[in-house]
Amino acid sequence: MIAVQPPEYFPRLKYMAVVQKVDHFILADTFPYRRQSFQNRSKLRSPQGWHWITIPIFGRRNGAPLREIELETGGRWREKHWRSFLYNYRTTKYFEFFEASFRPFFEQTWTRLSPCVCRSVDLLAELLGLQTSIMRASELDGPPQTLGGVARALDAELLCVPSGHAPESLPEGVDVQAVAYEHPTYRQNFEEFEPGMSAADLAFNYGPEARRILARGRTPEADGPDPHGPRPRETG
Repeated sequence: MIAVQPPEYFPRLKYMAVVQKVDHFILADTFPYRRQSFQNRSKLRSPQGWHWITIPIFGRRNGAPLREIELETGGRWREKHWRSFLYNYRTTKYFEFFEASFRPFFEQTWTRLSPCVCRSVDLLAELLGLQTSIMRASELDGPPQTLGGVARALDAELLCVPSGHAPESLPEGVDVQAVAYEHPTYRQNFEEFEPGMSAADLAFNYGPEARRILARGRTPEADGPDPHGPRPRETG
């Protein structure tokens, strides 16, 4: 069972729940970059509720392949993002436990978006203790630039997709399973619950228990047939 999604910057729970569900997760770094998506930004919990952290992109490159997107290197975004994590999460139960493996991300120089956000997904998977094999589409022969192309390159038989994200066409023999997710409520570092935060929020608050809470959000639809029925197949 595989899933294929563009990398996001320290993704939310519903993204990481798909990672948790499958055997192989493909970071689609050959797919297009989309402005105002989660590909270069994430939400962190704060005393005021929540706030964005955003990676600055060089130029207007909407629609260009993710792996071609360059970052602005003159600013201090890495330092600012680290300080945001430090300020908002240093009093959580497990921040100190994870700090040694988490902080080096912000000490590395990133010049392109793809390796930066791909590493953020890998890092969250490590913090959550997920055993899924994660690789990048750019590592495959081609490399493939479509969902069907990735499925074909891997000879996939079962593809997991987020509920409501139906692929338009797939190679013959590939079945689709939807992963529905209902965001669980859990204890955060500040009063009142805010959904949709980076999964780092759950990891810093719950440590080893975070993996169980993450899985709790998957609904029965995740283990059943695709509710939208069969998908069109590629022909020719």
